[in-house]
Amino acid sequence: MRWSRVRGWMAPVQDWLALNLKRGTIPAQPLTIFLAGLVGVLAGYASIFLSVMIHTIENWTLRPFMELAQTNPLGLVGLVVVPVIGLMIVSWYTRTYYPEAVGHGVPEVIKAIARKDGVIRPPVAIVKLLASGLCIGTGSSIGREGPVVQIGAAFGSSAGQIFQLSARNMKVLAAAGAAAGISATFHAPIAGVIFASEIILGNFAVESLSAIVIAAVLANVVQQNQGDHGLAPEFPHIEHNFDGAYHELPSYIVLGLICGLMAVGFTKLLYWFEDESEYWIPKHWVRAIACGLLLGVVGTSYYMLYDVAPKQSVAAQQDPERSHPIPVLYGTGYAAISHTLHLENAQKVTDTIEGEKDTHDENIRLSRADMWKHLLWLLPLVVVKPFLTSACLAGGGSGGIFAPSLFIGATTGAVIGLFLNLTVPEWCDHPGAYALVGMGAVVAGTTHGTLSAIVVVYELTDDYRIILPIMAAAGIAGLVARWVDPESIYEKKLSRRGESIARSHDLHHIENVAVREVMIRKFPTVKYTDNLMQIIKIARENPHIESLPVMNEDGSLHGIIRPEDLHRVLDTDISPYLVNAHDIAMVSPIAVSPDENLIEALRDFGTRDVDTLPVEITSSGKRVLIGLLVRADVMARYREELLRN
Repeated sequence: MRWSRVRGWMAPVQDWLALNLKRGTIPAQPLTIFLAGLVGVLAGYASIFLSVMIHTIENWTLRPFMELAQTNPLGLVGLVVVPVIGLMIVSWYTRTYYPEAVGHGVPEVIKAIARKDGVIRPPVAIVKLLASGLCIGTGSSIGREGPVVQIGAAFGSSAGQIFQLSARNMKVLAAAGAAAGISATFHAPIAGVIFASEIILGNFAVESLSAIVIAAVLANVVQQNQGDHGLAPEFPHIEHNFDGAYHELPSYIVLGLICGLMAVGFTKLLYWFEDESEYWIPKHWVRAIACGLLLGVVGTSYYMLYDVAPKQSVAAQQDPERSHPIPVLYGTGYAAISHTLHLENAQKVTDTIEGEKDTHDENIRLSRADMWKHLLWLLPLVVVKPFLTSACLAGGGSGGIFAPSLFIGATTGAVIGLFLNLTVPEWCDHPGAYALVGMGAVVAGTTHGTLSAIVVVYELTDDYRIILPIMAAAGIAGLVARWVDPESIYEKKLSRRGESIARSHDLHHIENVAVREVMIRKFPTVKYTDNLMQIIKIARENPHIESLPVMNEDGSLHGIIRPEDLHRVLDTDISPYLVNAHDIAMVSPIAVSPDENLIEALRDFGTRDVDTLPVEITSSGKRVLIGLLVRADVMARYREELLRN
């Protein structure tokens, strides 16, 4: 059904709302807060619907072929073909009708807020929901958090459009929807708020936080009451602990360095794969088949080698869903992530609890032989997962990169943890601890949202006891990733299309630049009694000065003469000898201190809409003019600092 027909049905309702509840009828702030709550509820239910849809499609497509594969080779053929069909359908529909729904979604939300006043086409929410559910449900190796972020943002934008809110409030509602999406998907309301502020909006403005917080809270309440894991975190029963052991800290620092490089490698691989596939396979439907076949063949081949992990926990063995999971390289990969988080060195546990009976069925106690088996199982996943995620997105898939980043981090951390436990067990913690820390480190490296990565990993596991290694590794990974590639995985998608977004957090580059470093120290002045002919003479002698300071007899600043003030007088028939400087000067303009930073100066430029600001100091109780600050010089310094960083 075309959106134009639906829009026609909705027109009378929208007209009534616009007439009775439009902006101005109800104060904007309460209306925005109310709509944010409504958006949070809708995003919560959208997240639940997406999860149900994914599991339902898996049960209709992948699992029947898994059962058939146990007795008939045709089952393996079916496992190869299912991702191809899903990717073809999604690629065709999204590219034909709603290109915004292609890919991982978050860059489109960032662009809509930064460039389009928060406007997102309403059908995107429904299309993204159905496309992502079909894509992930048929095995595409992508995540569901990016779609829910875009769906929530589309709900928020649609609400703002219906009620004709201002651009500022529309942006807040879109960000609130994104926060609700993260909150509901990961059962992580705090991470949702930080993600929306740090990644989507690019600032932590106080006036936008209330709506974002309320949306995240209500989305999480919906998830707690209606979602599949209720009050439990996404990955429960994590028991890792860091008690300040100095001998373990170097291994976490090394992990942060490696994860930072892995994050950059994943980002570059994602877009390299996209470029190469478009170059060699220009037709999108052929590209979808090729990328789907790559996923199907590799994913099914690995499933033939390892239908389950080398060793499972007691709880997993008792759960049919977990004892017979879908192929590890298909879907979001949450089962594999959960598995790595519970890996323990059996010798360490024995030494620690001294023979006490263990009652926790989630733990996976590994002997030395088991650790070698897990190392051989996980090592290929670290390399292959980024390729298959890149293939799915290059083939026109609709899904997020957050879950693949978690997967890459967990498997990388587990591999390093297993290697350390096999070589220097006395200098490291359990392998699962490194998997947990690696999750946060890779997410920080790919998104450049270090704070978001730290909080989301904490809320995913509800495990605060190991927060210090997570913070250290995420901070180092983020630093390494920015040093190697200044653009995050979201920003790179926009910059490749020539749509680089200047975010408010970019202004920190000039926060430490003082006015005295940019101001003009040598400048002409005119007396307040000078006539127009004298002023014109001085202006011609100093063409690099846009505005001329006008001084009183005592040497204090009287005002400034702007170019437009001068032109206005020259266009009249008044004799230039009858017009004095004090007649045309802007009296008592805002002056800045040489100690202010350039961010404060930019604010002052906008206050009076001038291109030149006087720079004054106080000396012996008097204000003394010591320089001029030109807007063009400030912007030039900003560009210089931005390129330098």
